Amino acid sequence: MSFWTRIANILKGGGGGSDNRAFTIYVLSRRCNEPIAGQIDLFNELSRTEDDSGHPYYTRKVLHTSGQNRCFAEVEVNLWFDRNKRLAQHEVEGGRWLEEEEYQAELERFNAPPPEDPTSG
Repeated sequence: MSFWTRIANILKGGGGGSDNRAFTIYVLSRRCNEPIAGQIDLFNELSRTEDDSGHPYYTRKVLHTSGQNRCFAEVEVNLWFDRNKRLAQHEVEGGRWLEEEEYQAELERFNAPPPEDPTSG
């Protein structure tokens, strides 16, 4: 591969090691009972910490519900990462942390049609 081809790939986003750039987070809004997914850009959204916690990187993310069902809420997530930018600790305000499988199940529940009323008919 020529020098200029490599430069073009880096500028397009390829060949720059972008495979592990995004870290996906999943939460469930306590107020709206709505699952929310968000992403952290590990190259641009992490800040260095000054404390002695042993976690050199930190970020704060505020996720918003979709407004579906006329419910609007925010869930604040504080994340600490180790020196290899792997998640070390998390705190969630306004909701709870979900693993990917839990998120998928909650998403199916949230998007399911409402149960039919047996008295209407």
